[in-house]
Amino acid sequence: MKRFLTLLVTVFLILAPAQNRLNFPLAAQDSGHIALGLALRKLNVSGTFLQTAAHPDDETNALYAMFTHGMGLRSIDVQTTRGEGGQNEIGPELFGDIGVLRTSELLAAHRLDGAEQYFTRAIDFGYSFSPQEVIDKWGRKEIVGDFVRLIRTFRPDVVLTMNMQGRGGDRAHEATTVLTEEAYKAAGNPAMYPEQGLRPWRAKKLYFTGGRGGTPPTKLVAVNTAAYDTLLCRTYSEIGADARSSHKCQGANGLPPLTGAANGRGGGGRGYQLIDSGIPGQTGKDETSLFDGIDTSLLALAQFAGNNPPAELSSGLRAISDAAARAQKAFDTGDDASTASPVEAGLSAVRSLRAKLTSLSLSDAAQYEIDFRLRLKERDYEDAVLASHGLTFDAVADDGLVIAGQPVKLSISATNRGASEVNVTGVTIEGFDSPGACKPGSIRKDGVYTCNEDAHVPKNAKLTTPYFSDQYWKHPSNAAIDIFEPGVEFGIPFQPTPFRVTFHVKAGAVEVAREVPVQYRYVKDIYTGDKRMELNVVPALSVRMTPPLAIFPLASAVSREVHVTVTSSYKNAAQVSVALELPAGWKATPASVPIHFEHEDESLSARFQVTPPSNAKTGEYILRAVATGPSQEKYVNGYQEIEYPHVQRRQVIKPAETTLKVVDVKVAPNISVGYLVGVGDQVPQAIEQLGAKLSFIDQDELSWGDLSKYNVIVTGVRAYERRGDLRAYNHRLLDYAERGGTVIVQYNKMEFNRADYGPFPAKVSANRVCDELVPVKVLVPNHPVFNYPNKIGAATWAGWVQERGLYFLGEKDPKYVDLVSMTDSFPDNLGEKLGSFVEGKIGKGRWIYLGLGLWRQLPAGTDGAYQLLANLLSL
Repeated sequence: MKRFLTLLVTVFLILAPAQNRLNFPLAAQDSGHIALGLALRKLNVSGTFLQTAAHPDDETNALYAMFTHGMGLRSIDVQTTRGEGGQNEIGPELFGDIGVLRTSELLAAHRLDGAEQYFTRAIDFGYSFSPQEVIDKWGRKEIVGDFVRLIRTFRPDVVLTMNMQGRGGDRAHEATTVLTEEAYKAAGNPAMYPEQGLRPWRAKKLYFTGGRGGTPPTKLVAVNTAAYDTLLCRTYSEIGADARSSHKCQGANGLPPLTGAANGRGGGGRGYQLIDSGIPGQTGKDETSLFDGIDTSLLALAQFAGNNPPAELSSGLRAISDAAARAQKAFDTGDDASTASPVEAGLSAVRSLRAKLTSLSLSDAAQYEIDFRLRLKERDYEDAVLASHGLTFDAVADDGLVIAGQPVKLSISATNRGASEVNVTGVTIEGFDSPGACKPGSIRKDGVYTCNEDAHVPKNAKLTTPYFSDQYWKHPSNAAIDIFEPGVEFGIPFQPTPFRVTFHVKAGAVEVAREVPVQYRYVKDIYTGDKRMELNVVPALSVRMTPPLAIFPLASAVSREVHVTVTSSYKNAAQVSVALELPAGWKATPASVPIHFEHEDESLSARFQVTPPSNAKTGEYILRAVATGPSQEKYVNGYQEIEYPHVQRRQVIKPAETTLKVVDVKVAPNISVGYLVGVGDQVPQAIEQLGAKLSFIDQDELSWGDLSKYNVIVTGVRAYERRGDLRAYNHRLLDYAERGGTVIVQYNKMEFNRADYGPFPAKVSANRVCDELVPVKVLVPNHPVFNYPNKIGAATWAGWVQERGLYFLGEKDPKYVDLVSMTDSFPDNLGEKLGSFVEGKIGKGRWIYLGLGLWRQLPAGTDGAYQLLANLLSL
């Protein structure tokens, strides 16, 4: 539906390196010579490439750029997961929310490399050293079935997956490879997954990236993605590297490679091993391309009809192919306007042949396979017709966050930069109640067709939220598999917006329809410029509670303040009442809070003091907020916005609730904590929940302020990567510790190894323990961190989620003392692991490195993590 606009936006983004607003393109962003050239490249080819990858950023963007933009093929990126178990280097999103962000980053990447995006239902539940554990958690039958469904749906010629890496690394990669290989075979077996109702399909080739089993293969196909594209004026490696830079929450820094380089996954500088081929004599043969031995020309569609295809089929394909060749010849001579006539003829030929297929002497299977590909080719020709006439389309609303029943104003336009007049024969507006009717009209060269209409969002409009569920994170013992909402195309990134406009156009001799989403234009940051978003339906009153988790120490009379923030989407002033739904025995003051809104998009907060019953037992309790609107309607949900400059705005609808957690935990009184924020850091909220006084240390305070006022200073997750001031003034932390302070350094990656930031030499390693339930051996039992004010025992280490910890200290000076050790349960991560909890005594104080994953456990409400944190703060 959106392929044409996607294609044209792709041109703009390719010409604007790394999506940087410092660079403005000379070429138009939505039409012109380059857009036409890319459209024409698709017309005389028929082939599909499909790659499966375990997580976002495992794809090979340069291959997509080469196959899609360079060769005109269709490219499909099938991600097994949305990367929900990973870390976030740019914001607070974790678990299901980071899955939404990483899905958005994939779409940002594909705006450059041209691939289409799909997913299986598997959830990334975290790093694993066991491919079998991963497969068991996902469900072998289910995820093989998902791959089978997608292979049968897209019918690729070539399938590329990851490799059998052997020991080391996240074995979800290997699990993806195992399941893809099974699906590659099962997809062609009609006895497998018949309930899908899809025709079997066996791709012609299966490749692994790099080889099998971690050993160098005898033959690898080297693909030259460093080839220079004279139309795009870039290499495919360069385009791929820019696409890969979209994975910013995973640390992609956007630094492009030097000219001609083909490095990394984005650049595609790797070899590929042929694992299986249905082409006789292809296995073991020296290859120069993944498509060696595969005829991807349009004329090759006749092969589905057997050795003697009907003459009308062959002549029909020839007519389509000849039209494409004539259009390409005109383009190559610089006569863009003359491409229109042959492209129109080609579109008519495609439609004519599709209409004849049922009358030809074709088997049912042959008819299906040929029509499947001609249907795709018809879309390609429609794109080329619009490009050859220089047509672009737009539909913009005057509001982006809309509520059920509200009016909107639509500005609809079509622009003609071609050589001849075209006619808009009709405009269809979908998704709204009672939209106005646009009148037909003609568009002269360099003219614009406009239509401004009023419409209403339906009164029963569904709130905008992902169609895939993240319930796994609330019940990690369940299978790590998404629940897809019924009625949505399987595996798409996000459910398409219902608010759409379709233009019906007579261009030359053919009629073409083009559908575009209704969007909203806005400027959120003047430095990154204008952005667009699809219309998001929100509650009239969006209700959010903070904190999401409130900790109550057992046998304490402490109360906690919770905030209920309400955002009004009413167009006019509104009187609202906010109240809490309390668990049995809990109390809140006040009972309710009146809020008066003056205007739309205003946000106001109500504060409540929540107190547990005197006999509260340890455990979790749910507190809910309710906002009552002017007509006594109740609102219990709010939206969480997930937006960054490089991705389109998305939102997740969430219940307005807080988890009240009664924990058997104590903390020393009057603790003052200085905190140096890291990335994706939710530890500060946990420190405050324990009752400590928290202050954030900025650059000025770190460089010359009085640090002695703090009992303890904590550096956030990966703070040494992101904070230049911390690296520059690290000696101040060591001086503070030497004078008697306690410094706690949460885990860092290899950026910590740039210098000796600890009191003695030490290097961060890749060591980790993935089994979150393995025993933890305390090596210094009399250390105060295990004894005061909470006794650390076996119960402390129970109920952890996802993993024990990661990026432990490896090579280190003997002056460091390991406080715990662990042995993972996975055979591929053998041996006792040290370096997860390490102390270095310096002067009168102490410096502690913490690779244990408190940053993951604290937001999850793990009791033992709060006990350990309390003891650390109390040192």
